[in-house]
Amino acid sequence: MTEKKNMQGGVFTIDAINLVNQEGESVDIQNSVLMFRLYESIYNKFVTGDIHIIDGLDLLKNFKIVGDEYIRISIKQIEGMGEESAEEFSIDRDLKVYKISAINRVDQSTQSYVLKVCDPRMFTARNTRVSRVMRGSYDKMLQNVLIEEGHIPTEEFVHWEDTKPENQQMVLPNWTIDKFIDFCVNNSDKGMADNATYQNGMFFYETLNGGFCFKSIDEMFQQEFPLTFSYGSRQGDTKTADIDANADGGVNTVIESIEHPQRADTLRGMIGGAYASTQLTYDPIRKVEEIDLYSIDEVFSRNSEGHLSGHPMIRTGGQNEVFEKVLTTENVVDAKVSPAVSDKDVDTNLGYKYDAVRISDTRMIHAYDNATTLDEEETFKGWSAKVDTAKLERRAMLEILQQNRIIITIPLRTDLSVGTVIKLDIPPPQSSTGGVDIADKMNDNRYLITDICVNGVPADKVGKLFIECVKESYARKIADYTPLDNTAAPRKV
Repeated sequence: MTEKKNMQGGVFTIDAINLVNQEGESVDIQNSVLMFRLYESIYNKFVTGDIHIIDGLDLLKNFKIVGDEYIRISIKQIEGMGEESAEEFSIDRDLKVYKISAINRVDQSTQSYVLKVCDPRMFTARNTRVSRVMRGSYDKMLQNVLIEEGHIPTEEFVHWEDTKPENQQMVLPNWTIDKFIDFCVNNSDKGMADNATYQNGMFFYETLNGGFCFKSIDEMFQQEFPLTFSYGSRQGDTKTADIDANADGGVNTVIESIEHPQRADTLRGMIGGAYASTQLTYDPIRKVEEIDLYSIDEVFSRNSEGHLSGHPMIRTGGQNEVFEKVLTTENVVDAKVSPAVSDKDVDTNLGYKYDAVRISDTRMIHAYDNATTLDEEETFKGWSAKVDTAKLERRAMLEILQQNRIIITIPLRTDLSVGTVIKLDIPPPQSSTGGVDIADKMNDNRYLITDICVNGVPADKVGKLFIECVKESYARKIADYTPLDNTAAPRKV
């Protein structure tokens, strides 16, 4: 009997790829699917996908595909030495067709097209309106609406966090569920008593192998995938085939390609409020304007351990010196010698450019009670009653998550989800000589997964996973890290 070997990564099994039309007629379209792509993101409320069809049966006509059908996709990654994964690590989704596009005639009897699909609850969330008074914490309000108006079963809430305060009150003025989700996400807060990394740092999203999550960025940073993914070929490694496909060193833990769309954009970060900003809040009762300032320095000093790696991705805590070139006869002639420099000016650090972003708001206290004095505790708080840096911090957090991004490609596996931390073993693009340690100690290669694309080819039962990750902070303070001290002296030409 031949011993099983894990020679190829990204192998999966297919339980079903079926299409069901509005008449209840079902057809197995596995042999007609050229490729499928399924998407999940911490920024998207519902999962979506693309089904690429090569059709020689004229399914568009015979099954009356008009854009209101359902497709069930059920796939499982390979575990161990060929076993299927458990249910909690598999993808089994009923998705609704909402768009038919890219129809091309291949030959006399064949055509190709793409079916765009999404979770059916996306339709419900966008066309169901709610008009009623809501009380309690935002997480309880949101869950109540999703269960009663959105008809989402409670077992599909796989991660749900409590938020503060618990005495909010608001009137839903004929909002769609989709709009109310956005409102709750943007205004919910774990509470400073829990030492939140960022105020208003909540996300609502759906995962392909789980369900709906209402999760704070604090929890995301604490949930780390147990395996390390490494970059580099393993073709010469004879031991890889004998290891569980999804274990450390297995064929599904190799990083096949790396793309770094952006490492930093400090101009966008500055004007987007990533580093510093100001909020002006007018109180119509007291006739005064309150000023709140946000600074990345203060956020990291408040709770450095709560961040992904602990230190801001810009220089903070002081002033940046700006230099000017001093041109002389000697260094103008010799192109190999850098011009001398002298201090020209001193520029304020990015973390203190408060005027880069200024937002205005109003505060109406005691909007929902009959208090006779302004200093009384509010029985119920209106959504505009909170005055602090929460809105500024959420704006900054979202902008910071766009600064340092990396996209990796690994073999398809169905046990990864967005909203978790992934550890990548990526060697520096530099040759080591003389036993010198060339590792980047500032970047610990821990990233937060924000987007996943599951890309599968049913004919081969092999696929890939495209993962977009972000670096929210560095492992060392930029000003204190001196990597050149550990390298060999440059050779003189």
